[in-house]
Amino acid sequence: MPPRRALPLPHFTLPPLAGEDLLFVTALRSHLSSTPPPATASLSRFLPQLSPLRLSHLILLATPSEVPHNLLASLLPPPPPPLPFALLLHSLRPRCSAELLASLLPSVSHHAFPDLLHHVVLTARLAAPRPDGGSGGGGAVPALSVLFSACARGKKLSQATLVFRTMRAHGLLPRVEGCNVFISAALSLKRPEIAVSFFREMRRCRISPNTFTANMLLRAFCDMGRIADACEVLDKIPEWGVDRTTVSFNTLIAAYCREGDDAGPAVQLKKKMEQQGLEQRTSTTASRVHEEMARNRVELDIVTYNTLILGLCNEGKMKKVEHLLRELETAKLERNASTFSALIIGWCKMQNSERALQLLNAMKKSGFHPNYPTYKMVISSFCKNKDFEGVIDVMRDMLERCIAPDKALLHEFFDDLWKAQKLHLAESLQSLYNGVKFIPVVYYSGDYRNKDEVVTKC
Repeated sequence: MPPRRALPLPHFTLPPLAGEDLLFVTALRSHLSSTPPPATASLSRFLPQLSPLRLSHLILLATPSEVPHNLLASLLPPPPPPLPFALLLHSLRPRCSAELLASLLPSVSHHAFPDLLHHVVLTARLAAPRPDGGSGGGGAVPALSVLFSACARGKKLSQATLVFRTMRAHGLLPRVEGCNVFISAALSLKRPEIAVSFFREMRRCRISPNTFTANMLLRAFCDMGRIADACEVLDKIPEWGVDRTTVSFNTLIAAYCREGDDAGPAVQLKKKMEQQGLEQRTSTTASRVHEEMARNRVELDIVTYNTLILGLCNEGKMKKVEHLLRELETAKLERNASTFSALIIGWCKMQNSERALQLLNAMKKSGFHPNYPTYKMVISSFCKNKDFEGVIDVMRDMLERCIAPDKALLHEFFDDLWKAQKLHLAESLQSLYNGVKFIPVVYYSGDYRNKDEVVTKC
C-alpha cells in the first residue's frame, strides 16, 4: 500500500485594514514600539476596542526587535481568540511560545482546542516569513511542535494526540524531545500502554529514539508486567544507535526484584514452594543483568546496588548481601537511606532484631531519617522475638521523631506486652508529649479492642 500523501498547508489571508481599524492599529503599534517600552498597565485603555482582527494585524506588523513579546502576550484575553493566538505562536521563538502556552493553554477549553489547532495550521503560511530568514511551510513546525509538547507537559494526552495526528497528516513531525515529554506524561498518569503504543507510532514515522526514549520504554513494559518484552527492548537498544545506560539496567533489575516481592505468601505448601522457586529465578535473573552490566562495563551506581540488596533481603539471602556491601565499599559508593532501609528489612525478616537495631542507629548517625515502615518493621521484629525492653526504646524514639503509629501496630505492640505481662513497661511512654498525643489511654487498660480510637498525626 503506497504511503498516504501529505496534505499541503492551506493558504490564508486576512482582510486588509482600512479606516478606523488602520488608525487604531497604527496608534497602538506606535505606542508599543516607543522607548522605553510602555508598562503593561498603560495598555488597558486599548483593550475595549481591540478586536481579534486588529490584534492579528498588529502581531503580523510588529517585529520582535520592535515590540517585546510579553507586551503582545498581555493583549490576549483568557481564553485567547484562536486567530491572534495562533499568529503569536508562529511569530515567537520556541521557548517564548512554550512560556505563552504554559500560561494561556489551561484557559482553552477541551471543546475550543480543535479550533485553536485549526488556526495554527491555517496561519502557518501567513506567518511563515520570519525575521530569522525562515520561509515556506517550515514555520509551522516550531509552533505545532511546541503546542504538542505543551499539551503533553500539561498531561492532556488527547489534545497532544490530536496535534500529532494533524502534524503527521501535513507531513510534519515533532522532535524526539517532544515525543519524550508525551511518553513521560503517559507514564506519570500510569498509562504505560499509551506510552508503548506511541513509541510504535514514532518508529512508523521514522522518528529516531534517544536514550531517554529507550529507558522510558523499558519502564513502560516493566510497569505492565511484560518483563520479557523489556528484555527484548534492552537487546534492541544498540540497534537503534542508542547506548544502554545504568538507568536501563536499573529499571530491569528493579522489575525483577519487584516481581519476586509481589509473589506474596501462600497457604498451601505447593504454592509456597512454587513462589520460592519464582523468587529464586527472579534473583538469578536480576543477578544475570548485574553480571551483564559488569561485562559491558556499565558503571553501577548506588541505585543498582540498592535494588539488588532489596531483592536479596526480601529473599533472606544475607550472605550475598554482605558480598554486595563489600563491592559497594570497593566502588567507593556511600550508603544512603534506601540502603539502610533494605538492610533493616532483610535482618528483620531473618528475625535478627539486634542487628536491625544496630543498622537503625547507624542510619540515624549517618544523618538519615528512618521512615514509618522502617520503624514498624523493627518494632514487629522485636515483638516477635519477645524483646520488650528493646521494643520500648524503638517506640520511644519513633514518638520523639513525631511519627504516629497506626492502629495495627498499636494492637500488635500492646497485645504482645499484655500477653507477656509486661504492660508496665509501656507506662514510660506516657511521660512523652507525643506518647499521650498518639497513643490513647485505652491501650494501657486493655479496653482498646472495643474502641474505635483514631490516632492523630503531626
